[in-house]
Amino acid sequence: MHFFLTFFNTIFTYPIFNGLMVLYFLLHDFGLAIVLLTCVISLLLLPFTLRQLRLAKAMRQLQPQVTAIRQQYATDQSAQTQALRALYREHGIRPASSFLSMLIQVPIYSGLYVALNTVLYASSLNTINHIMYPFLMHFATQPNINLMWFTVLNPSWHISLGRPDPTYLLPLLTGLVTFVQMRMAQPISVVETKETLTHISQSMQFLLLLIPVGITIVLAGRFAAGLALYRFVSLVLSMMQQYFTAGWGSLWVSPVGGHASITISQPHQQPVQSPLFSKTNRRRARRSSHHRKKHAKKGR
Repeated sequence: MHFFLTFFNTIFTYPIFNGLMVLYFLLHDFGLAIVLLTCVISLLLLPFTLRQLRLAKAMRQLQPQVTAIRQQYATDQSAQTQALRALYREHGIRPASSFLSMLIQVPIYSGLYVALNTVLYASSLNTINHIMYPFLMHFATQPNINLMWFTVLNPSWHISLGRPDPTYLLPLLTGLVTFVQMRMAQPISVVETKETLTHISQSMQFLLLLIPVGITIVLAGRFAAGLALYRFVSLVLSMMQQYFTAGWGSLWVSPVGGHASITISQPHQQPVQSPLFSKTNRRRARRSSHHRKKHAKKGR
């Protein structure tokens, strides 16, 4: 276990930690260093993220065909698997590529999380200088990890990024962005939304989104404010990537009465006539036809 922990720190945590501290040394603002480092890592992982988003969009579009195949081969698992593989191959989709993308992204984001924890909860200056690479600068004083951005609104709103946010500004902003990002990730098509969320009404879908939002706010309020800031920035970047890949999603679609507001065009139907009305029309038609024939004979 010690070997794997050392390997993980050497490959992921320590390089990210040193990059964070170099950015702080250059910018003299620890909050800005977190923002910039998160942007750089997201930019490096952008090809994998876009591939994941495109794959998710393609899978949603194929969902009706996937459902039909599973119903058709409900009792034959082997035939079902072969049919699904053929469908994915036909549309150039490789579901395993999503797993590989996550396999690459998760260790990097985990290393960023551990690096932030290391500096936010560092007990002494020696701990920070010990992790710094020998060829980089070392610190003579403890880094200032206070966030002063919100003092423009209120002089008392100076936040230590190493402790939970007492103003609850960052947790609330993180919760709001979490809600927006999840709404954008939902498909705008009602049919796709129902298939994805197992035919739950739209109002219930809306309420279910509030659960992860609430969890995000609670966790962001309990952990160091620097982690809440990192989470906020990463969610904003995810929103931007989601927008350029699939648009706004269902962000601007509001639930109406717990049911999807679908307008279905019905085929044109003739009004139902009573039998008496139908007989009267037939008599008039026969008389009109008889008169036309008489006039035709006189004309000859």
